[in-house]
Amino acid sequence: MFDMKKVGRQIAQLRKAKKITQMKLADQLGVSFQAISNWERGETMPDISKLPELAEIFNVSIDEILGNEKGVKLINNLIEKDDPDSSNDLEVEKEEFLNVAPILNIDQADLVFRNVENDLTIFDTADLAPFVSEDIIDECAKKEFASNGIKELSRMAPYISNDVIDEVAKKEFESNGIEELSRVAPFLSQELIDELVKKEFETNGIKGFTTLAPFISEEVINECAKKEFETNGLKGLTGVAPFISEEVISECAKREFETNGIKGLTSMAPFISEEVINECAKKEFETNGIKGLTSMAPFISDEIIDECAKKEFEQNGIKDITSMAAFISDEIIDECAKKEFEINGIKGLASMAPYISNDIINECTRKSYELNGIKSLTPICPFIEGDLLNELALDAISKHGINEIFSVIPFLDSKIVKNAVIK
Repeated sequence: MFDMKKVGRQIAQLRKAKKITQMKLADQLGVSFQAISNWERGETMPDISKLPELAEIFNVSIDEILGNEKGVKLINNLIEKDDPDSSNDLEVEKEEFLNVAPILNIDQADLVFRNVENDLTIFDTADLAPFVSEDIIDECAKKEFASNGIKELSRMAPYISNDVIDEVAKKEFESNGIEELSRVAPFLSQELIDELVKKEFETNGIKGFTTLAPFISEEVINECAKKEFETNGLKGLTGVAPFISEEVISECAKREFETNGIKGLTSMAPFISEEVINECAKKEFETNGIKGLTSMAPFISDEIIDECAKKEFEQNGIKDITSMAAFISDEIIDECAKKEFEINGIKGLASMAPYISNDIINECTRKSYELNGIKSLTPICPFIEGDLLNELALDAISKHGINEIFSVIPFLDSKIVKNAVIK
């Protein structure tokens, strides 16, 4: 293609050399001032019909305006011929045509195309598609499809007529199935896509049309999803889940839960509404306790998890909420930890210690030390702040001697132990 920036600079230089303003040049050519400005900035090219006028105004050849690039000869020949049909007799190289096509009108482009079509590859035709008529593109599309199938038509699909693209897509489906249609899916009619998807579903189920899912109507995808669910359950919907309506997903999720419990929802969890997940989580908890929620925990609301955690704690103590600790709020964990400590002492906190706040660990540590001495702290020593443990160890040594701290020595500052031994 012509270097539009280069041509634009040449037009600007020639205009200035003639001391003509952009406005005056626009008047002489019968175009807008903006058109001249766009030419000179290299954003567009002059129409081929304006080139002889420009050449006359500037008193130069068309070759000089266009920079003697490949294709200038073709342009001159087209301009010189009075009968446009005579261009059928032109000797044209495809490189010339590819270079000048953007500045030809459609009739000229079509006529030149006929001179070089036997030399053009599908890639060349795709490059020329914006400049030739839809009839020519349709004709080329049919030939390409007959020879090589649909895979290369995506290059010129935006320029193929709706009727022809649907026609070849239907033939492709009948011969080779749905797989290759994704290449041209954005250009197929909704009616055809839905028709072919229904046929594909009857043969191969929902997995057969996942590549086309973004282009299927919601009505058809919901219809297929409901049928797929009846056959393969909720897990069968994962391939097209982002395209199924929330209403249908919710309906299927509730039915899956009734049959297989909350674990049956995990494959589709990111697509199930929080409302439905929470509803199922509460029912699962009533049946299987908090451990039944672990597979779906990342998708259950904080409020429901905390509510279930409190109930589980009241029934079974802190050890049974450990499996869900990562999802329970700090507030509830600390609340349960304080209650557990009151009932079972500090050893009851060991399983949950990584999740209990430092403040609560420290508070319980001091109380346990005061009630039962430093030996009672052994189960949670890794989670007690070093300064606090060292402080309590020094106190224990001063009251009961070094033998008192043997169980916690691995967690103490070595200087404390060394000093205690020396004394």
